[in-house]
Amino acid sequence: MKTSKRFLICAFTFAALVFSLQAQKYTPDQERGFDAYRKSDWTSAMFFLRKAGSSSAGYDAETLYMLVMSEMNAGEYSSAVTDSSLFVQKFAKSHYAPYMLFQKGRALHFLGRNEDAVLVLSDFCHQNQDSELYASALYWIAECFYAEYNFDSARSLYERIVIDFPSDSKVTDSRYRIEMINQREREEKLVYLLKVTGEENLAAREDYERQIKLYQTEDKLGLRRNLTDARKRIEDLESQLAAEKRLNSELSATNAALESSRTSVLPPQSVPSPEVHAEQNTQTSKQGAAQSASQPSVNMNDFPLDDVYDPEVAALKRKAYFLQYLLNEQQRQEKKNDKN
Repeated sequence: MKTSKRFLICAFTFAALVFSLQAQKYTPDQERGFDAYRKSDWTSAMFFLRKAGSSSAGYDAETLYMLVMSEMNAGEYSSAVTDSSLFVQKFAKSHYAPYMLFQKGRALHFLGRNEDAVLVLSDFCHQNQDSELYASALYWIAECFYAEYNFDSARSLYERIVIDFPSDSKVTDSRYRIEMINQREREEKLVYLLKVTGEENLAAREDYERQIKLYQTEDKLGLRRNLTDARKRIEDLESQLAAEKRLNSELSATNAALESSRTSVLPPQSVPSPEVHAEQNTQTSKQGAAQSASQPSVNMNDFPLDDVYDPEVAALKRKAYFLQYLLNEQQRQEKKNDKN
């Protein structure tokens, strides 16, 4: 069906040309151009037909019509638009004029001038509603809309061709275009869903990364806070240790001063005889035994320490308490000797 109408059009055109050949005599360039067109030699046809049209004898509707058709078949769409416009202007009463208007619309579409093509083809449809090319004109209007991504308008025209002209050669192409539009719509929906899903996943991933960074920052702040507290505690312990050492030094200095003052206050004694010395040693031994019996032995661990965490500090404190204890015992012994 697709080739039947083209065959009928060509047959009609060729019959008209044969009739014209019989009615009148053509120039040699026209005959060569017609012969080349019949052999589908579009380049030679355009050459001879243009040469024939340059003379007054060869400038007629048949020659210009064959020239436009040769240009369309050869893909010379710019020349086809120019020559078809010239045809409609010079031979408006010719029965070829509607065909030239149709070919002009197709040529404009192939040139990408779809808005102009829609206007020309719409004029054709308005002026030639009973033409055998009416469905084809609707198809090419739909193709213009399709090329401009106006799929809704294009689909309505394709569907009209399928419904109103079921035996036309453009029905198969129209059904194919309808399926392409439907598939495109499905793809666009799928792309939209993928885009939305991708954006949601990206937002969730960004939120997750943001939470991870927040947790890491909080961990770093907590670690820094712990380090600061530990450093402060170490400084406090060092200060406490320095104070204990200073107190120990003061106690040592005080003990040395007491020993020095005691040595300087005691009167000189004469050296006793051996008998007296032995008696004094005996008395001293007895007195020491009595004191040992009356007083318990001293242990460093007997001095309790509270809130001391550093072993060195604890040892210094016990040592200080022991020195204080010795000083107290020494003073008590001196007082006792003074009474005796």
